[in-house]
Amino acid sequence: MSKNSILISPYGGKLVNLVTTGEERETLREQANHYPTIQISDRALHDLELLAVGGYSPLDRFMGKADYQRVLTEMRLEDGTLFPMPITLTVKKGDLPTHSEWVAIRDSRLNLIAVMKMEEVFTWDPAREQRLVLGTTDSRHPLVSEMEQWGDL
Repeated sequence: MSKNSILISPYGGKLVNLVTTGEERETLREQANHYPTIQISDRALHDLELLAVGGYSPLDRFMGKADYQRVLTEMRLEDGTLFPMPITLTVKKGDLPTHSEWVAIRDSRLNLIAVMKMEEVFTWDPAREQRLVLGTTDSRHPLVSEMEQWGDL
């Protein structure tokens, strides 16, 4: 970025763009027909959209366990970058495919939203995340209440 630019630098130094177009997009659409499907919640869809367009830069995927644990305890990614909220894709144990690294991500109407390589699967403790991130486990808090519906993984 030039010194005369009026734009601020993206957080983390690089604006992430995961949106595909053209031939690459069509290839991924075709491949998705052969992948197991994970149907995601509206909340997860919003997180996925923010990842795709760089709203969560410098993240270029959902957090793995190391980033997740450090964000919970120190509000930093594994590389030391400040990041106050964990961004993970939670699913119910029975909804997780067991035979593929690649999955088709679909919304509540089964529209194809993304294709993703599963790199890591780990369990999470909702009460711990609520306590550390939100400062409460009280179900009157709207996000605590919502988190009760999220998956195990």
